[in-house]
Amino acid sequence: MPTRIRFLSLLALLMALGLVGCGDPEPSTPGVAVDASVAATTTAHAHAAAGETCFICDPAKRDKGRLWCNEHGRYEDRCWLCHAELREEGRAYCEEHGLYEDECFLCDPARGSAPEGHEGHAGHEGHGHGGGDAASTTTAHAHDTQGETCFICDPAKRDKGRLWCNEHGRYEDRCWLCHPELREDGRTYCEEHGLYEDECFLCDPARAPGAKAGDGSGAIDPAEPEADGLFCNEHQVFEHECGICHPELAEELTPGGSLLVRLPSERSAEIAGLGIGRPGHFEADATVPLLGEVRYDGNHHARVAPLADGVVSAIGVDVGRAVDAGEVLAVLHAPAAAEAKAAFVAARHAEVLAAATLSRKQLLEEERIGSRAALDAAQAEYGSASVGLSLARQGLLNLGFRPGDVERIGDAATSELPLRAPFAGTVVRRAAVLGEAVDAGAPLFEVADLSRMWVELSVPEETAPSLEEGTPIVIRVQAAAIEPIAGSITWVAPVVDERTRLVRARGVVPNEGGRLRQGMFVDVDAALASQPDALRVPASAVQQLSDRPFVFVQREPDLFAARRVQLGARLPNDEYVVHSGLGLDDAVVVEGAFSLKSALLASRLGAGCADH
Repeated sequence: MPTRIRFLSLLALLMALGLVGCGDPEPSTPGVAVDASVAATTTAHAHAAAGETCFICDPAKRDKGRLWCNEHGRYEDRCWLCHAELREEGRAYCEEHGLYEDECFLCDPARGSAPEGHEGHAGHEGHGHGGGDAASTTTAHAHDTQGETCFICDPAKRDKGRLWCNEHGRYEDRCWLCHPELREDGRTYCEEHGLYEDECFLCDPARAPGAKAGDGSGAIDPAEPEADGLFCNEHQVFEHECGICHPELAEELTPGGSLLVRLPSERSAEIAGLGIGRPGHFEADATVPLLGEVRYDGNHHARVAPLADGVVSAIGVDVGRAVDAGEVLAVLHAPAAAEAKAAFVAARHAEVLAAATLSRKQLLEEERIGSRAALDAAQAEYGSASVGLSLARQGLLNLGFRPGDVERIGDAATSELPLRAPFAGTVVRRAAVLGEAVDAGAPLFEVADLSRMWVELSVPEETAPSLEEGTPIVIRVQAAAIEPIAGSITWVAPVVDERTRLVRARGVVPNEGGRLRQGMFVDVDAALASQPDALRVPASAVQQLSDRPFVFVQREPDLFAARRVQLGARLPNDEYVVHSGLGLDDAVVVEGAFSLKSALLASRLGAGCADH
């Protein structure tokens, strides 16, 4: 690819300098400005009335199907600068309008049925055909017999009266570089010979006018089925399978599909040093190596912070200390705690008083002494007091007090606010300092359950499909003499990192004795799932075409198939798992596959369809 980029960059530079290339811009559109560097050269002409246009300045008024020379502003069959060989000697020529004088209806409308408004005007600068005496650019092609010629290299064999593009070496009506508007979408084009595939008699002589099947020309036997379509006689394969002629078809292949590559001779494979081998069975107990980093179990790792501002008055634990769930780590003096306790005590007394009042009103009502209105008021007051007590209790819980702590609060509203461990574990970090004023939410301790650890994995993109939840793993610590530890994968990310092209995954392993520590790097062997139909091939056999994996399979001594495959993980022994697209009996090129890739892509690099 770098070679092609350099080639295209050089070609673009030469075109910019005017040394090579057609140089014609897109056909001008009336009313649209064109950059001065590519602006059309305008032949002097005039219109009788302002606003009038003609076939020279308005492409819509040109003869349909008649090629136009953008460079010199006239029809191709009247452009002697491009096609001097077509000029009729002795016939007067109108230089202003680019027509013979006896047909120039712009000079004399009586000479022809000119479309309304046709007045003289010049065309636009375009492709650099060069004069008829200029040497033609010959399209890359080959002949089976020495001395044999064709219409590309011998002008005498070209269709009489059919214009020829000297610059690009093909007929004008088949030159998409000069006339892209003429190309038929969906019709296969032979880049080697400058014709549509269904009319290219150099690829298949049977397509030539008057040619007959069986005349020794090399055409496909008509008795064979025609369902496979056009045939490439040069490479002796069907056109839709010819990778040399049509490497772009590789992008459309699915696993199992292939393009064919024909080498120049049966000895070419030996000369290129190609090595052939057979795919191997994929063993069910195969593993794939990965890199991992040990982390705390995120489901049992907590940062303990106060929920109110205060001052640290007591510290009960230090780093490395094992703690139980609910154990006090530190105590703060927090004004918010005192206020919350006071509100709770007041609400509790108010609720007790409202309850007693309600009880008395009920007794009076039963004895027909009190009024019904007084009883209703007592019930409402009690309900309000109950709500106030509930809110005060919740305020204490929000500060971190446990339900049992709330019930044990007496009438003395102290400002003590304890910090407790949320679960059993080990204090792995302490930021608390005695007497320090701290803000609400500032972590003072970290507690982690070290009985098991996470292993964060970086998985290559092609290996990720082979891993799933529950896949067994074995880890080995790189920097410590620790026995291998078995675990399993609990999560595989559904996305690929755009920068690294890796997939994140996570495993969980036991940590008996606390041998694993946060931040350790470990080697991980992940067991691949059993895949009875999977095969394996050496990594040297896999080539990338259009960012898709291919292997080359030998069909004949000089014929190879570029087979699209679906890859799995890359194994420790530098082999790939192949999930589909390959058979156990296929003869796979395991050495020198890049030579076949280069042959397939030769036409993209400018070598031409038939360059051997």
